[in-house]
Amino acid sequence: MTKRLGYIYEQEFFTQALRHGLEVFTPLGDHLPQDCIVVNSAGKKFNVQVKGTEKAKLSDKTRTIRRYKFSCTTGRAVKKPLDCTKVDVVAVYCDDIRIWYLIPCMAIDGAVTIAVYPHIKDSKAKHEKYRENWEIFKTA
Repeated sequence: MTKRLGYIYEQEFFTQALRHGLEVFTPLGDHLPQDCIVVNSAGKKFNVQVKGTEKAKLSDKTRTIRRYKFSCTTGRAVKKPLDCTKVDVVAVYCDDIRIWYLIPCMAIDGAVTIAVYPHIKDSKAKHEKYRENWEIFKTA
């Protein structure tokens, strides 16, 4: 993903969060483990890391199932799993179909990559329950 696309995905997230009645605060620069801080109406803060991908690609294993794959790492030279003491929610965006997954960082279990399948009706994949999960920000 290019840096330009990363900025586009962040702006898409900020817009949707605002539409859901949330406040969004962004740090200066891109050196922090989170892309923004979201605050709900009760004043609870969530550190959010935003990820995105342009379109689904064929699975490396089956070569028949398309999936949206996301890197859940930080760092440029050395990739490390997200630190869930610094990130509460990972927001992943499927750009071509405009669908968000709002996943608690702890649900990623230190995985380096995750895949979602929004184009498969009734998918039972691990992270499907987080599709358009804006309620995650309602918790007090």
